[in-house]
Amino acid sequence: MRKYVVIIVAAWLALSCEEIMRIEFEGNGTRKLVVEGMITTDTTAHAVILSYSGDYFAPQNPAMATGAKVTISDSDTVFHLHEVYPGCYYTDSGVYGKAGAEYTLKIITSDGQQYTATEKLLPCAEIDSIVQSPNYDYFGNGYGYDVLYFGYEPEPAGDYYLYRIYLNDSLLTDSLPELPFVSDEFVNGNYIHDFTIYRIREEDVKNPFARIRVELYSIPASYYEFITAVLLETEWRGSPWDGPPANAAGNISNGGLGYFVASDVRRAVRDFYPLPRTN
Repeated sequence: MRKYVVIIVAAWLALSCEEIMRIEFEGNGTRKLVVEGMITTDTTAHAVILSYSGDYFAPQNPAMATGAKVTISDSDTVFHLHEVYPGCYYTDSGVYGKAGAEYTLKIITSDGQQYTATEKLLPCAEIDSIVQSPNYDYFGNGYGYDVLYFGYEPEPAGDYYLYRIYLNDSLLTDSLPELPFVSDEFVNGNYIHDFTIYRIREEDVKNPFARIRVELYSIPASYYEFITAVLLETEWRGSPWDGPPANAAGNISNGGLGYFVASDVRRAVRDFYPLPRTN
C-alpha cells in the first residue's frame, strides 16, 4: 500500500510542477524582396508591387521597396516602369503583351541587388458565354445564383486558368481564397457546359439587374502550383498532417519571393436578373 501512495504522490508532483520559460526570439534579420507582378494582353498600365518580408514574431505592415529600377522586356522592346506609389511600379498605359512572346522582369533595388523572372505568355481559351443559374438554396444558407461557364477548352493538354469575377464593376474575387483557378486535366479538348465558377448572393442581384463580368486568364503550370502552395500554407492548414511551414516557391531569382506572371485575357459580360425561387 505504501508503494502505491509513493507512486501517486510522485505522479501528482510531476503533473503539478510548472516552470515558466521566457524565450526571446530575435527573428530573422535577413529580409527578402517580395514581388507581385503581371503583364497581360490588355492595353493598360501593368503593375509590379515590391515589398520586403517581415519578422514572423512581430507582424506588421510590410516595408515597401522604394527607389528601385524596374523593367519588363521581350525580344524587341524594353518597358520602363515608374514608381507611382511607394513600392508600386507601373508601365505606361499603352503597353500590352503578345501571346507566344516571352517576358522578363528585371529589378534593381536601391541597395543594388538584382532580381529577374521570365515567363512565356500563353494563349487563352475563348469564352463562349456565361449563364445565370436558377435560384438555389445552398444547404439552407440563403438563396443565390451560380455563374455558369460555357466554352471550348483547346488541345493540347496542360493548360491552366484563373477567373476574376466582377459584380457591377466591383471585384468579388479580391483575395486568393476567393480566386477560382483550374487545370484542363479532365476537360482537355472538350466543350465545357455549365461549369460553376462562382456563386452570387440573391441580395446582390437587385432590380433591375446586376452586371456580371468574368475575366479568364491563361497561367503557366508553375503559377498554378505557386497559388496552391500559398493556400496550403495559409487557408488550407489546420490538420494534424500538415507539413512544416515554408515559403511558396515562386519564379524570382536571387532568393526573392513571389511571382511574375504573363497572361492572355478573355472576357464575358452578362446581366443577372432577380428570378422566382425554385426551391
